[in-house]
Amino acid sequence: MWLPPFVLVLVLISGTAFAYLMGAVSVVSLLMVGKAQFLSILPQRIFARLDVFAFMAMPLFILTAEIMTRAGVTRSLIDFALSMVGRFRGGLGHVNILTSVFFAGISGSPIADSAALSHTFVPEMVARGYDPITRAPSPPPRR
Repeated sequence: MWLPPFVLVLVLISGTAFAYLMGAVSVVSLLMVGKAQFLSILPQRIFARLDVFAFMAMPLFILTAEIMTRAGVTRSLIDFALSMVGRFRGGLGHVNILTSVFFAGISGSPIADSAALSHTFVPEMVARGYDPITRAPSPPPRR
């Protein structure tokens, strides 16, 4: 029974995150008491959580964003938003938010929104002299 506390101290000294520390001690404890069959449930639970529609659809949403960017739809949305709020102070930031709203309505994915708009807005913000903190893409609107 000296092995779990030894593993606890060893992993704690190595600077590993607390979650990994608890996982390692749990695995060692299960192996020591002869309950290793319970460890086979872990991969099943992990992969069951990954079988979610959003994870499967994410690459296609990003592909849609890339197609829209190359086809010029993103630029048209930016031009439209620029005509609406571009004249205000901090207009490019407002345009970023408004274009994100339009884009979220079209694509339905905040990840695709960030993937498509960051390629367009970040270079434009650099060219207009925005601070490095404000150059990061604005968060997409929540659904």
